[in-house]
Amino acid sequence: MALVVVACQVLLAAVFAVSAFTKLRSRAALRAFSSSLVMLPVRVRWPAAVVVAAVEAVVPVAMLFPALGLAMSGTLLVCFSAWVAVSIRRGTRASCRCFGASEVPLGPSHLVRNSLLLAVVVLGWAGLAAPGDVTAAGLAIAAVAGLVGAILLIVFDDLADLFMERPGERV
Repeated sequence: MALVVVACQVLLAAVFAVSAFTKLRSRAALRAFSSSLVMLPVRVRWPAAVVVAAVEAVVPVAMLFPALGLAMSGTLLVCFSAWVAVSIRRGTRASCRCFGASEVPLGPSHLVRNSLLLAVVVLGWAGLAAPGDVTAAGLAIAAVAGLVGAILLIVFDDLADLFMERPGERV
């Protein structure tokens, strides 16, 4: 199970690293993320955006300590999921800035992605309870599996778009 934990750590570290990078790469990117937080009063959007991006940037480092990294990831994902659910319920048309510029409004697909990420957190926690032997080859395979999973989740909006039917379109 130790290799499962490694795969989960790599996946979550990569997802949060990319998410943080896309927000922190420039002042304009952070400003765009800040402006997408339309459920917050205008005066707190910028500080909230800075805090979210900073915490996302800490998660990959926290993964060096599996229990801490998994706990931080899980906490963030629960908060993000609650934010998305409230946004959907209120009918807010905020765009998803999870991984940079996007005009895709928050919706059910974001809850699905967050649920998948939460499942990775749970799997990681389960793996912590059952340590096992680790080999260099096993670590390499686990790391690659984690990176592949991260890539799929990072482009999840694009993948979901391939399979979503739009009103008025014929497949």
